[in-house]
Parts: sequence; C-alpha cells; structure tokens
Amino acid sequence: MNELFAQTKKCIEEKLSLEPVALPEDLKHITLPLRLLDLRCYTWKAERVRKIYFMRMNVAVPPFDIFGMALYPDAHLDVPSFVFDFSCTKKKVFTYINFIPLFNTPAYREKYIEPMKNVFAHYTHLPRQKTREWMQPYITPYTIYSFPPKTYLDELKTCALEYLNLYLELFSHAAEIKDGSYAEEVDNAQRHYREQLTTYDASRKMLGRIIGKERANRIFQEVVS
Repeated sequence: MNELFAQTKKCIEEKLSLEPVALPEDLKHITLPLRLLDLRCYTWKAERVRKIYFMRMNVAVPPFDIFGMALYPDAHLDVPSFVFDFSCTKKKVFTYINFIPLFNTPAYREKYIEPMKNVFAHYTHLPRQKTREWMQPYITPYTIYSFPPKTYLDELKTCALEYLNLYLELFSHAAEIKDGSYAEEVDNAQRHYREQLTTYDASRKMLGRIIGKERANRIFQEVVS
C-alpha cells in the first residue's frame, strides 16, 4: 500500500499544486501499544479542490493493511468526487473505486460517468459485491466494488490509477459554474454525500471499536468528509 500511496500522490501532484492542511495532533497519527495499530491521516487543498485526504492504517490483529483516499472538488464545479479504498487481509482485498455522481440526469452521466466505460472494460471480470443501501444512489455501472483474492491486488492498483488519471483529465476540463442556483444545487449534493458517508459508512463503527467512538467520529468529520 505504501507504493500505491506514493503513486497516487505523484499522479495528483502532476496535475495539482497541493497545499498541506494541518490536522489536530491527536488525529494525524494514532498508535496503539505493541504495534496493534498505526493510523496516519493526511489532508491537502488545491485550486478548485475543497479537500484531498489520504488515510493509511495497519492493524496487527486481525491483520489489515488499508489505504483510502478521496478528492472533493469545490462547490463551483459539478464534477464528481473521486474515491478509492483498499483493505487487504491475508488472503483477500476489498476494493472500492468510484466517481461519486452528484446527479442522476442523462446529461450528467453522459458527461462524467460514461467516460469511465473504457477503463472499466478491462476489469469486467472482477467479482462484484453487493453494496450497502446508503451507497446505492452513488454506484454507477462502472464502479469497482469487489472483494477478490489478494492475487488481484496488483491489477486493482493499476485500475485505481487508471481511473484516477481519467478523473484528473475530466477535472482539468470542468468549467466553473456561473449559475448561482445551480452552484447551490451542486453544493447541496456534495454536502449530502458527505453527510451520508459520515453517518452510515460501516468503517466508522469498525474504527470506533479500535480507537474509540469519539475519535473515530472526529476522523470522519475532520478528515474523511
């Protein structure tokens, strides 16, 4: 996962000038005795970007190696957010890669979701997992949501970087919204997704069992969203 972390950051920095955003000391690096947990959080901002976060987590028992990230555009762009999450066990790897659609209109999907089709065509063989109910409005025909054997890991990393490169290309051509009422709709849709994420994402509860509910909630509110 460290290699994917570096490759992802390099890919973004080739397109955007990142400015680190300071996090509270008790959130940016969390450890537990006997190396049972090592959790590191990173956040940046950039032009036309509200927030980018990376999260790296290693859990000793049971063994998990996790890397999750998201790029949230600011409210003057209607481009989707970009997210991916890798959670590796000894034998399997949970993978989620997605462009988060703000709207479900044909025009919006044609502009921002259909371009994913060409990348997805190389990964149709990946077994698809059932998504949680709160996520379903944000799942597209080209979303990767899979829990295959760990032998697929290198292929999935390549997939994530291909989607990221495509996303950054779409992001670079996204026009700033001039219509005030539409900008408000976009802002509301972005906020709604982040509220759904912080309220319903199952990993928040899992993290709470490890580091405590209060600090897990803060990570979702101050880092992830």
